[in-house]
Amino acid sequence: MDLFSCLETLCAAPGAGGIPVASKAAENLLREYAGKVYTDSLGNVFGCRQGAGENLPTVMLEAHMDEIGFVVTGVDDEGFVQVAPCGGVDRRTLAACAVTFWAESPVHGVFCSVPPHLSGGEKEKLPEITDMAVDVGMSAEQARKCLPAGTRGTFSSALRRLSGSRVCGKALDDRAGVAAVLHCLELLKGRDLACDLTAVFAVQEELGCRGAQTAAFSLYPDAAVAVDVSFALTPDADPIKCGRMGDGPMIGFAPSLDNELTDALVDIAGACELPFQREVMGGDTGTDADAIASAQAGVRTALLSIPLRYMHTPVETIDLRDVENTGRLMAEWLLSRYGKTREGEKAE
Repeated sequence: MDLFSCLETLCAAPGAGGIPVASKAAENLLREYAGKVYTDSLGNVFGCRQGAGENLPTVMLEAHMDEIGFVVTGVDDEGFVQVAPCGGVDRRTLAACAVTFWAESPVHGVFCSVPPHLSGGEKEKLPEITDMAVDVGMSAEQARKCLPAGTRGTFSSALRRLSGSRVCGKALDDRAGVAAVLHCLELLKGRDLACDLTAVFAVQEELGCRGAQTAAFSLYPDAAVAVDVSFALTPDADPIKCGRMGDGPMIGFAPSLDNELTDALVDIAGACELPFQREVMGGDTGTDADAIASAQAGVRTALLSIPLRYMHTPVETIDLRDVENTGRLMAEWLLSRYGKTREGEKAE
């Protein structure tokens, strides 16, 4: 699998605030690895791979497909588009930022910005997103016709290569996790497992982990691994709270996560000489793992996170090696726990 090409396809598909295009892209990619692929009423995508045997345990690999974005709330008399955030948009990055509204045809625009020549040299207070506006180059009449209230928008930022194995772009939170799950499935092609394996690409994580909650409730797996992103070290960040890009997946430790499953991932990483980092959280993880763990009577859940810089901006940055190693760690764990030998016996 070419991870860059996979991510390029995933990140190009809009998925903010209920836009179904990203789910369709994930569904198409899943068909190569799963015997049954379907989308539920909320928009979650399921890819089911049946195990070798009957009455097998169900294992869920999950990453969320949605991204942060915007929703049109109105157009003023000058044609400037007013918006509200869908998810935790970082408003510090919005001045002069390019966006695309996904109407009947894509409409491109830029967030308004006051030139320094007109600011009087004074530092302006950062406005709320609802007080900002987007210039789409239209009259009020045109904009109201093309962009009715409720139209969704996303950042306009194509995936691009940086130096070495690093890439940046929009929506890597959490298309990087989706790519890691797909890479895991790629590594498992042709290998029998003594479990029914289902990949779930969930929606609405950025709006409250709703997709993972409903997906885990309907599937009710025996074990689950959620894959998300977490903070990678930057010059202005606390090293204790951050991982390092290129040093492997961050294995989560939190009260809401299953100790035995987490320890198994650590052991497998050591046995396979895979790089990994520990991420310690004192309460909830703030990810879909929390929603999965509390589904029905509870699900044994672990969390893997890919280090990412500049979260919730148009230039989220990751190292492709971390995506690859996250996928490999899941595959090695599955083969160790549920793999079959040539004689058909489950591997120790």
